[in-house]
Amino acid sequence: MQRAREKNALTREKRALTRAQRLPAPRPLSRVLERQRPPPSEDSFGAEWRSVRRYLLDSWKDVVRFIPQDVLSGVTVAAVALPLNLALAVASGLPPSAGLIAGVVGGGIAAMMGGTPLQVTGPAAALSTMVFALVARFGVAGAAAAAMAVGGIQLLLSLGRAGRLMKYVPESVLAGFTTGVGIKLLDQQIPELLGFDYRVFELAQMMHRPEWLHEVSWLSTLSGLAVAFLVVAARHLKRFPAALVGVGIVTALASYLGWDISRVGEVPSSLPPPSLPDLQGRWLELFAASLPLGILAAAESLLSARVTDRMAPTARPHQPTLELLGQGLANLGSGVMGGMPVTGVVVRSGVNVQSGGRTRLAAFLHSASLLFVMLYLSDQIAKVPLAGLAGLLCVVGLRLVEVGTLVHLWKEERVEAVAFLVTAGGTLSGHLVEGLAGGMVIHAVGLFLHRRRHKPHPSAPSREQKQQGVRAVLSRAHAEARHPSHLEASPHSLGWLRHIKSRPLMSSSSFVHPQAAVIGRVVLGDHVHIAAGSSVRADEGTPFHIGANSNIQDGVVIHALKERKVVVGGEEWAVYVGKNVSMAHNALVHGPCYIGDDTFVGFKAVVHDAVVGSHCYIGIGAIVVGVEVPDGRFVPHGTLVDTAEKAERLPPVSEAHREFNEDVVDVNRGLAAAYRTQDGEVRQTTRPLATHGNTEPTSGWTNWRRARDERF
Repeated sequence: MQRAREKNALTREKRALTRAQRLPAPRPLSRVLERQRPPPSEDSFGAEWRSVRRYLLDSWKDVVRFIPQDVLSGVTVAAVALPLNLALAVASGLPPSAGLIAGVVGGGIAAMMGGTPLQVTGPAAALSTMVFALVARFGVAGAAAAAMAVGGIQLLLSLGRAGRLMKYVPESVLAGFTTGVGIKLLDQQIPELLGFDYRVFELAQMMHRPEWLHEVSWLSTLSGLAVAFLVVAARHLKRFPAALVGVGIVTALASYLGWDISRVGEVPSSLPPPSLPDLQGRWLELFAASLPLGILAAAESLLSARVTDRMAPTARPHQPTLELLGQGLANLGSGVMGGMPVTGVVVRSGVNVQSGGRTRLAAFLHSASLLFVMLYLSDQIAKVPLAGLAGLLCVVGLRLVEVGTLVHLWKEERVEAVAFLVTAGGTLSGHLVEGLAGGMVIHAVGLFLHRRRHKPHPSAPSREQKQQGVRAVLSRAHAEARHPSHLEASPHSLGWLRHIKSRPLMSSSSFVHPQAAVIGRVVLGDHVHIAAGSSVRADEGTPFHIGANSNIQDGVVIHALKERKVVVGGEEWAVYVGKNVSMAHNALVHGPCYIGDDTFVGFKAVVHDAVVGSHCYIGIGAIVVGVEVPDGRFVPHGTLVDTAEKAERLPPVSEAHREFNEDVVDVNRGLAAAYRTQDGEVRQTTRPLATHGNTEPTSGWTNWRRARDERF
């Protein structure tokens, strides 16, 4: 017996020792205290660069999953970029090799280190006029030196985290700048297309004398027009390399038939050794002259990154600090190798997205393909007609001219149209900095006047209001708010019952389908249409307001949190919907919430605890939560907008979006009238309102309408 007890005790000791060995060692006190420290602020310098490092590593980890798609996309982008790089180098007064080197070296470094995985970097048409001016002033070596200066400027901007500021550049100023660049590009390339040395201004003065037609090189014109025609005709075939095919056909015909036209000329078949450009002590002067170019190159890269994010909503959104870092290193590398300045380009990035590119490997393979062409096909590149490249650049220039944007601005906000024209005029006249500064000042003045005349942004509620559940405070300018004071409040002791027993107030011209539910204190304006299967339930959060001509389509749910409000014109609402608002099928709007006039909420979209401005378009399946969306913004399909930064980065709505909402409002207003009228008589409006058995005869509705008319 004693031996059995000793044996059991020994077994227990062994088991305890085994468990102790398995337990982790106690953590040092310093490690415990470190875990208890609050996390560093996301706005700190160290946190920003830790985020940059994580982003870069994670984006490279994505590469192994999409290699086949990226290979095909990289080759396709190279086919588009090759003629563009050659053409832009020639347009900038540089040898064609400068464009190839820039695409190979600059594009490759940006692909490896940039902050936008799907963005493709290379020479840009928007910078070609400024590069041309620097070449005229400092010679060919000035372009390489300018690339290094631009790289240094972009690195400084990256260290200063200036990428966050680029989002404040207004669309009117950017559109004016690109329009000026497009017109100037046409001024340079039309004479090259026609095969003589006259400028467009001189050509316009000679239009009354047809003798100039004898100086036109018709073979050059034919070459350029053939390339331009093929590029325009194949614009809907996103993966078809129309530019490369057009230039290749023209080159083959010109070589086979022996046309006497200007060619690209000799192209080196290897990369030059790295070296510093020889400026004979003019580096400080060149750096000062390159400062506007560096800022514009940074702005264009970040803007192109924003456009790329919109084209590929499922890809990683760009990281602005890392993007500036990658572009800075790319320009330094291009300059050291004798190339020209580079930037992220929308056209090539769009081709990358449309061709199925998924990671940064596609952009890197684009550079590798250009290197292969340079090493093994340089003799064929030398035979390319300059007029063919001029035809391609004329198409690019025309696409940069945003006449439609100017017309839209002139109709909607003429101050912004003036900013557009001032910026474009400064770009055309060579006073680029003055034009940009003037456009920004005019935009600021217009924004100030707009806020005084139109709806201001919602202001933050006070501490007392926050404690009372107020989400936002909006002025009376946001809407003609109407408090349903005719609805007598029930005793507080009844709790939820006082909300459920409250009756909706609706205009005689509005219609609620019999299979819809409108419960609680809800005010419906004129011609409101609430379709079958929808639920407007002001039982928890209350009251609701739905403005005139708004329509709530099938399956829409409108609800709100208890005692959470938006203050509109000094009056509290749980959900306030303006006039001419469309909510598509199965959308969810959950208060506290404000939706401005003329806004479209797409199919299965979610808007919660948010303030959405007027003239907005929320795409299919988009989620807007906890933010304030400015007027006139487009929320792309499937996008999550849950921070103020994301809300500010949203693109403006297009004219097509506005017209779509107008059409939907018009159709549903007609449906409301058709439903209300049957056999020439107006239907009774008691049946549509599901109020949990609380129905009354038509006379009750008539009394409410009379009370409404007396009140409002």
